[in-house]
Amino acid sequence: MKVYINPEKNYYYPIVFVLKIIEKNKNIKFDFTQNEYDADLIWNESNINSEIIALDFFDKIENKRTLLDHELIFIKEPVILNSNGHKDFFATIFYLVNCLQEFHLEETKKDKFGRFNYDFSYQAKFEVIEQNLVQNEIDSFCKLKNINGTINKSNFFISHDIDLIYGSLLQDGFWAAKNFKINVLLKIIFNEVLKKPDWKNIHSILKLHSEYDIRSTFFWIVNKGVGTSNIMNADYDLRKESALLQLVAKSGSTNGLHKSCSPNSINEELEKTTNCEYFNRYHFLNFQVNKDWKKIADSKLEFDSSLGFAEHYGFRNSYGKSFQPFDIINNKPFDFVETPLNFMDVTMHKYMKIPKENIADIVISFYEKNKFNCDISLLWHNNYFTNYKYNGFLEVYKKIILYLYENKIETLSPRDLIGQNKLTW
Repeated sequence: MKVYINPEKNYYYPIVFVLKIIEKNKNIKFDFTQNEYDADLIWNESNINSEIIALDFFDKIENKRTLLDHELIFIKEPVILNSNGHKDFFATIFYLVNCLQEFHLEETKKDKFGRFNYDFSYQAKFEVIEQNLVQNEIDSFCKLKNINGTINKSNFFISHDIDLIYGSLLQDGFWAAKNFKINVLLKIIFNEVLKKPDWKNIHSILKLHSEYDIRSTFFWIVNKGVGTSNIMNADYDLRKESALLQLVAKSGSTNGLHKSCSPNSINEELEKTTNCEYFNRYHFLNFQVNKDWKKIADSKLEFDSSLGFAEHYGFRNSYGKSFQPFDIINNKPFDFVETPLNFMDVTMHKYMKIPKENIADIVISFYEKNKFNCDISLLWHNNYFTNYKYNGFLEVYKKIILYLYENKIETLSPRDLIGQNKLTW
């Protein structure tokens, strides 16, 4: 299908970007032409056959200083309309995918750690956090234009943020003492004496994964102790834990950086790692897209998976696929792939307080509703694989991965996701 976009207009690069997203999503290829009278799809408001263009929206994008708050963009529903009240599919997709509601983030919409607060999102306002809105818009546009493509079965990206490996003595020990489980307390102490702390369980995680044919990614923190915003970084010295990273690498799983809460740059932290590839997730999900995507792009990183709400599971950018965020300052995609985070154990346990017995069913049901064209991202911390304080969460995890195993759902590495989703620009 031939496509013409007026190259002199401010909507040119955003529309090219969305077309590239659709190409990846539908496994198709558009033919870009300079002759609008030979094109099947036209973006040029002076042409009677042009696609609908929300010119006011693209003027806001070009301005770069204009507020893009969803309250000003989405009036009655999460779609962008042109001046005649008709939906602009491409403006809507562009806004959603790139988290533009967060571009100019007011302090009142951040939590105490500086993170975008879910309660102030359009997802909360319209109750669409579990809806793959971008996929719906892509499907609707393609159906309208008789664009046929192929779809792929959804897969999983499974990861583990390694924050603490020596916390069992204090946290599990306190739990055991509080619940008068003296035998458990003695066992915890005995394991510490043997230098086999319960949370230093990477080998157990890998053994479990080998039984279910699971590949996963481990994100490691290079800075120890209290960091910025009084957030606790690692309780371990990564230089002394190289054997654990070697164990992960030899197993076929992946090591990446868990960017600490510190003034250090990403590259400075990467220099402190060993056996880590250029993949990342921000510790505590403590990042802002309007600032940190630029930092990621300026670093050696090729992949990030920090885009998720701490307070609620679902789609933070209303899209199920990995993608390259768009740099609206320089009118091109950032040179890394982002895989949004859909599910985190801490979110469901501590923020949403979902009963343990319901968590696996929620994850599985979410997949069943999104069985195609999604990279479902699941984060399970190493301490949630243990008994005592986190008793029962291992069984929840096993139920999820058993479902993956029985349904032959593939688990991908960051390298796989980069290869499948990097745009040709």
